[in-house]
Amino acid sequence: MESSSPEKKVVSLQLARELKNDFSTVRSCKWEYPQVIRSKLIQGGKPFPTLFWLTCPLLRRLVSTMESNGLIQKFEDRIEKEESYRERYLKAHEETVLVKRESLVGLELSEWQKEKLFGSGIGGIANHLKIKCLHLQLANYLGGVSNPVGRDVWESLSEKECRGERVICLELLRRNER
Repeated sequence: MESSSPEKKVVSLQLARELKNDFSTVRSCKWEYPQVIRSKLIQGGKPFPTLFWLTCPLLRRLVSTMESNGLIQKFEDRIEKEESYRERYLKAHEETVLVKRESLVGLELSEWQKEKLFGSGIGGIANHLKIKCLHLQLANYLGGVSNPVGRDVWESLSEKECRGERVICLELLRRNER
């Protein structure tokens, strides 16, 4: 299912920019606003290797704080030092590529499109032992991939949804209507 206009409007407000790619929502919060979307991988003939996007403003803010506190390096150190964690993370890259392939079944792709989409893992990462950003890892996990980094980010979050007294997406929509 591709995004509808109201859904696209909400996601554009969440990301503070117009989203040009078609997408479907794979996870919503209890307030029924998108938390994670699945982007269409080919848009206008151009490959777009980031499959899952974290759109929820609350989660994005909390994850940004984690990144600014140096957690990317801590996860990369863990991937380097712990063999079982590294193996699970590498499998998450493989699983992501499989999901990409499944979503493109029946489409004729050029060699350069295939290389761009399948030559990289989570979020277009070429070096599978590195972490581009924690937002990608969490979106990948919430999108259904068995991603240990995304799972650990999810489990360490102090909040996972807006509280009833302050629903950020509702506030964004109200501000946009003025």
